[in-house]
Amino acid sequence: MTNSANTRIGVGIVGASADRGWGGIAHVPALRALDAFQIRAVSTTRMESANATASRLGADLAFDTHQALVLRPEVDLVVVAVKVPEHKQIVSDALAAGKMVYCEWPLARNLSEAEALEGLARERRLRTVIGLQGGLHPPIRYLHDLVRQGVIGLPLSTSVRAHLNEDMWVGRYDPPFEYMARAENGATLQSIMLGHALQPLAHVLGAFESLSAVVANQRGDGVRLSDGTSLPKDAPDEIVVAGVLEGGIVTSLHFSAGQPAGSAMVWEIQGTGGSLHVETASGYIHFGDVTITLRDSEPVQQLQVPPAYAAPDLQLEAPAAGVARLYAQLAADLRDGTADAPDFAVALDRHRVLEAITEAAETGHRQHLSPSAESTPIPETQEAP
Repeated sequence: MTNSANTRIGVGIVGASADRGWGGIAHVPALRALDAFQIRAVSTTRMESANATASRLGADLAFDTHQALVLRPEVDLVVVAVKVPEHKQIVSDALAAGKMVYCEWPLARNLSEAEALEGLARERRLRTVIGLQGGLHPPIRYLHDLVRQGVIGLPLSTSVRAHLNEDMWVGRYDPPFEYMARAENGATLQSIMLGHALQPLAHVLGAFESLSAVVANQRGDGVRLSDGTSLPKDAPDEIVVAGVLEGGIVTSLHFSAGQPAGSAMVWEIQGTGGSLHVETASGYIHFGDVTITLRDSEPVQQLQVPPAYAAPDLQLEAPAAGVARLYAQLAADLRDGTADAPDFAVALDRHRVLEAITEAAETGHRQHLSPSAESTPIPETQEAP
């Protein structure tokens, strides 16, 4: 896509540190690869780092508060790439200023905050994007089409098993991430990793209709990596969900902190005419290299994602590539009048599932969810070709 300088979407990034952080490793490369966008402003917690980042990115404006950034007329889109507990205030201020907002996932610490933000965006009729890039990942889009083409007949059941061995999931925290030890801060294995996985699951097979769950902190308190002292922790490190998707697909999810014995993530889909086996060594279902294997009446086949699913090819590595797809979809939506980039309404659906998981685990009662507005159930008449 090509845009003249005066028609480019002006971006202000809250949390674009020059030396570290998700904004720097994912958002900045993604935006710089797309002609539709121009980074015009940055804000960090210190003026020194804001100036350094702005200089490095060629942005004209640098601030040490987000409030100053969101008020600037040069900024059309506010990108929120900071800690989850800070999302509500920053997103609220950006929406109040009449700006479009791209917020990283999770949208908020909990369901009530997510409801408030989605309601504010809807009330003001502002375009929003939530950082759930998994539905646009080429292997996930290919899986979506394979299922709807009937390569395994009618889907009957599915299971996802994921082991994540990163420090913050097993209870080892660097100073910037110590807040993740407390579930109330909304940045846990459940909210982040399982939450991200809900997007590909819904895109390929549909949203949850009902579920039961076990959520546990099996590893106990965490450890501060800075000095080796104990850190109080109640964030879960084991989450098991058993439920039914719309259309009756029996589903199980198991997200576990720790070292996998095999592939870090395995996703299987069983149908009346065969099965699909999806795995990745990284454990991240929403970006990175994914292997897809089909077993039907023919010998087992390892499927290659057709090149068309990777368009546009921006020559970016994960995680910037996935973020770039979201930005590209937003630009296309604004150009064409569509609304295909996941927005705060989608985020609210995912937060409702997370809340249902917590409620099911705490009460021992099965939870029933309302149908998602985005759902497109797989036709029951579908059969393998």
